[in-house]
Amino acid sequence: MTYRKIKPIIREVLLGYTDGLTVNDLIRKTGIDDRQIRRTLEAMDDVYIDRWYLAEYQKPAQAVYCIVNIPDDCPRPQKAHNEKRTYNRRIS
Repeated sequence: MTYRKIKPIIREVLLGYTDGLTVNDLIRKTGIDDRQIRRTLEAMDDVYIDRWYLAEYQKPAQAVYCIVNIPDDCPRPQKAHNEKRTYNRRIS
């Protein structure tokens, strides 16, 4: 699987868990290889590391990934062709 096919899967899973998930959690929920998940998470602009989970007894810390809902861009205002622009001048 390419990361372009994996992105929507990871995005959908993370949107369901507002508290975030570790890579191990994502592996269990999706069944995708850990290298592919890590590579895809690095490529996703809407995913960030929220905090670090300290595991027990000499295991490395695990990053907890969360997703940001990116809103659509604000639409550009339509210019009215017949409106005359007025400028406010300061009078000193």
